[in-house]
Amino acid sequence: MDSRGTGEDCMATVKLHLIKRTDLGKQGSKRTRALGSVPGVLYGEKQDTVPVSIDAAKLRSALSTRSGRNVILQLELEGEEKSSRAVIRDMDRDSVTREILHVDLQRISEDRPVTMHVPVTLTGESPAVKEGRGILDHTMRELEVKCLPRDIPEHVEVDISELEVKNAIHVSDLSVENVEILDNPERPVVEVLQPTIFKEPGEEEEEEGEEAAEGEAAEGEAEAEGEGEPAA
Repeated sequence: MDSRGTGEDCMATVKLHLIKRTDLGKQGSKRTRALGSVPGVLYGEKQDTVPVSIDAAKLRSALSTRSGRNVILQLELEGEEKSSRAVIRDMDRDSVTREILHVDLQRISEDRPVTMHVPVTLTGESPAVKEGRGILDHTMRELEVKCLPRDIPEHVEVDISELEVKNAIHVSDLSVENVEILDNPERPVVEVLQPTIFKEPGEEEEEEGEEAAEGEAAEGEAEAEGEGEPAA
């Protein structure tokens, strides 16, 4: 089968300035947030883990790019002359306010593959869905990929313009240049399901009642015909 997936645009790079954090612990994190910064840690590439703080407004700005939380960060760490590149490996948010509470940053190397999750974007329109003959089921909203940082796609486009009823596009159907897709090849990314005919509550009972009434009427007619026949 021809490739139905394409990687679109590589991840944008955003510069961020980090400050080494000495006020640690739960209370230290609260004080950091009260000052308008987000507490976090920077680790990876066989270097020591460093507690850091990041300006909350600048971090939100970085996350507002098309790459979202998959953005590649060019980090300038306080006290270090050489900048480093990193990705957001984990991020905690307040369940109500969605305020960023903590962020984990992982250093990456230009010549070493990194594993990321990238969103799946559907393009085109299934004729079966358009004509009401099928229901679109977009089961996988993102893919786990492995590649060099320069090849990380912002998203993977999947064309559904030829997708018919009971057809699916699986992970194995997708191919992105210089990118290894790590998900199970058998998993469907998107498929068109055959609509199920649903009956309104009570409709089935009404139909059963009508059938029973018709049956009783037929029996009554047969009995009446039998009574009118002359005895042998």
